[in-house]
Amino acid sequence: MMAVKPKIQLALDYFDLAPALAMVQQVKEEVEVIEIGTPLSKSVGMLAVRTVRELCPDHLILADIKSPDVGGGEAKMAFDAGADWMTVLGAAPLETVRLAWEEAQSRPGKEMFIELTGIRDILGRADQWRAIGVDRMVYHRGWDEGNLSRSWEQRDLETIQHLVEMGFQVSVAGGLGVEMIPFFKGIDISVFIIGRAIRETPNPAGTAREFRKLIDANWVG
Repeated sequence: MMAVKPKIQLALDYFDLAPALAMVQQVKEEVEVIEIGTPLSKSVGMLAVRTVRELCPDHLILADIKSPDVGGGEAKMAFDAGADWMTVLGAAPLETVRLAWEEAQSRPGKEMFIELTGIRDILGRADQWRAIGVDRMVYHRGWDEGNLSRSWEQRDLETIQHLVEMGFQVSVAGGLGVEMIPFFKGIDISVFIIGRAIRETPNPAGTAREFRKLIDANWVG
């Protein structure tokens, strides 16, 4: 059994702000983290972060901007808007990662994450990120992969476990239905990022509670 119970992060992967805010109102009491998804960040910008911060002053908010460059500036932009966390693409140059990490370090309670979408040699690069000081990452089966044939496999668990042993706090995302939660039992997952499996159900708040029950049954913290 794990010492830390995973949080639930609601991924607002919308292209318009209005339905995203409606979903926040339905589900916010059932989750700890609210993610301003990449599509929403691109279509609405930091207005989405500021608006969700006003609605949810006590929640953790992640701006999933997947910064590829200008790491310090984009981290500052996200944090100024009210985000607690922001993401940098794993494919970004190390200097971009470093500048975003330094911006987060300069602000109490702020953190940056490496977003692993599309990275093939994760473990090969992980030492470089740890050397900078990064200790958060999102292990992500991407949106398009989830729509096609990519499924969670034992090799994913092995990679996540290796990252945890290196000292990373790992969030997992991508096609996580309720039935997938026990698959990760025995690994110190930091955050389960849930999107469509909550948003596209008849009772999103009820579905979020189902996720919580399974997490409570498989982790102690």
